[in-house]
Amino acid sequence: MQGAQVYALASQVDNAPVVPATKSAARIARRGPAFPDPPPSVLKTARFFDLLHIPGFKPLAAATLMLGVAMSFTAPYLSLFGVERAGMTPLKLGIFMTLIAASGVLASTFAGRWSDASGRHRPLLLAALVAAALGYLCLCVVRDYRLLLAVGIVFIGAGGSAISMVFSFSRAALPVPDQAERAFASATLRTILSAAWVFGPSVGALVLAGAGFYGLFLFAAASFGACAAIVWRMREPQGHLGDHTVEDTASEPSAAITVPPLIAPGDEAHEDLPGVASANDIRRAVAALTLLGLAANATMIVLPLYIVHGLSGTHLDVSVMLGLGALTEIPMMLALGAKSSSLHKPNWLAACAAVHAAYFVAMSLAGSVQVLIPMQILNAFVVAVTSCLGMTYVQDLMPHAPGRATALFFNAARVGSILSGVLSGLLVQAFSYRGTFLFCGLLALCALVLFAVPGYRYPQMWHAARRFARTQYRKGQAQRR
Repeated sequence: MQGAQVYALASQVDNAPVVPATKSAARIARRGPAFPDPPPSVLKTARFFDLLHIPGFKPLAAATLMLGVAMSFTAPYLSLFGVERAGMTPLKLGIFMTLIAASGVLASTFAGRWSDASGRHRPLLLAALVAAALGYLCLCVVRDYRLLLAVGIVFIGAGGSAISMVFSFSRAALPVPDQAERAFASATLRTILSAAWVFGPSVGALVLAGAGFYGLFLFAAASFGACAAIVWRMREPQGHLGDHTVEDTASEPSAAITVPPLIAPGDEAHEDLPGVASANDIRRAVAALTLLGLAANATMIVLPLYIVHGLSGTHLDVSVMLGLGALTEIPMMLALGAKSSSLHKPNWLAACAAVHAAYFVAMSLAGSVQVLIPMQILNAFVVAVTSCLGMTYVQDLMPHAPGRATALFFNAARVGSILSGVLSGLLVQAFSYRGTFLFCGLLALCALVLFAVPGYRYPQMWHAARRFARTQYRKGQAQRR
C-alpha cells in the first residue's frame, strides 16, 4: 500500500470532507463502521413502539384483544353447553355446530364483498359484534333446540365474521401510508388475537366454575359489547376500497383450526417446484388439506366432551389442553414462517399428516386426562404446519394463479369446518368418542397417502389392488369347490 492513497469517509453528512487515511486507519475501516446497525430484534422492538404512536392503534389493539378473549373462552365450551344444558344428542349437536359454521362462512363472504364494493367496514363490523352479543345473551335463557338453531344461525354464526372484519377495518382506519408498516400493524394485531387463545380458555373455565354457563355467556356478551363500544368511537375514512384481503379470510374461524395464522406468507416463502403441477396434483393437495381440516375441526367439537364425559375430567382440564396447544402453536408458527422458503412443503405436510394420525390413535387409547395433556403438542405441530405451509404449497402448485390457489386453500378449510359438525355427531352417536378419534386418524392417514404418493403411482396401486382382489376371489372360489 506504500505510495498509494487510501481514502475514507470522515462523516455520513452530505459534503463531508474526504481525507487521506493511514495504514492503521485502513485497518479500522476494514473492521466496519464505528456504530454498526442495530440487530433485527432491536429494530422490530422499535417498530412495535412506533405503532403505539399511530392514531387509533391502541384502541384497535384493545378491541382485538377483547374479541379474541370472547371467542376463545366461549368456543371450547359451546359443545359442552349443548350436551349438558340444552340436552342435545351428539347428532343434534353436530347439526347445531355445522349450521353455525355455515352461517359464519356466508356472513363473512357477504361482508367482504359489501365492504369491497362500498369502501365501508365499520357498519358491518358493529353489526357482527352486536349480533354476537345478542346471541350469547340468548344462550343464557334459551334451551329449546329449534330456538337455539335460530340463535346460532342468525346471531352467533353471523357474529363470527367479526374476526375477519376487524382486520379489514384496521387497514382502513389506521393512517399508515407505508404498505410495509401497515402489514406490520396487521401482523401485530394477529399476534394479539392469537395470544388471547393462550389464556382465554382458562379464563372461561374459571368463569364457568364460578358462575356456570349463564355467567360465561353473560361475560362473552359483555366482551363483544365492549369491543363494539371501542369500534363505535373510532372513525373510518370514506372511500377506502378493496381492503378485505386474503389475510382477513385467514382469520375467519372456519379457516383456522385453533389460532389464526399470524402473518400472510410473502414472496420469499414460496419455492420453485420442478415441472408444472397437473390438475390431479392440485386436487390431491386440496383433498388432503380438506381431510386434515375436517379431522381437526371435528376434534375441537369432540375433545371437550371426551375430556369431561368420557374421561371424567373437569372444565379446567379442557382449558389447560387448549391453552397449552395455543401456547406451543405460536412459536412453531413463527419458526416455520421464518424458514418456509427453505422447507420442502410436501414432505412437511406428509409428516404433519403422519403426526396427526399418531395423535388420534394415542387419543383413542388414552386412559386418563393426564395422558392427553402432553399430546396437545402434537396437535399444535399439525396446526402450525397446515397454517404456515398449506396455503403456500397450493400457491406453489399454481404459480400463475395465486388468487385461485388461495381461494382453493380456504375453501378446503371451510368445507372441513362445515362438515365436521354433522360428521362428529354421527360418529360419536355410532362409535363413541374413541371410535370417532380412530376415524379421524383414518382421515389423517388418507391425507398422508395423498401427500406422500406421487400421482403416477395411483394407477399402479389400483391395478395391483384389483389383481390382488381377483386372486383372492379365485382362491375362495376354488376352496368352495
